[in-house]
Amino acid sequence: MIKLLLVALSLNVLTSFLGDNKLVGKWESPPSPKGNITIVHFKADGSFEGFVNRKPFVSGHYAVEKDLLKFTDNGCDGRQGTYQLVFSNYGDSLRFRPLEDSCGERKEGMSKLVVGRKRIGGNE
Repeated sequence: MIKLLLVALSLNVLTSFLGDNKLVGKWESPPSPKGNITIVHFKADGSFEGFVNRKPFVSGHYAVEKDLLKFTDNGCDGRQGTYQLVFSNYGDSLRFRPLEDSCGERKEGMSKLVVGRKRIGGNE
């Protein structure tokens, strides 16, 4: 009974810390056919950083409203992209469905990207 209460309390604290933004945290892709691994770190302050094979690749700012992600990054001439967030596997897996993005290269890459939540204590 005590273990159950501790687990419930821990989940409550974690949920209150993260708020309604299920995106906050680090997300990692499996290796691509070329062996590249993408990591995206969505921060609670609305900024994000992306890495390919642990090297900085992209950064920018984002906002989440329900299941919509709107963001601008340091590419695509400051144009905004809007994507539907498609969570699966109890919120531990994520893909991005393009709704509006005039940047073709970004849209193509985001459409193919599937990431999994990195857990605290995992290999960084």
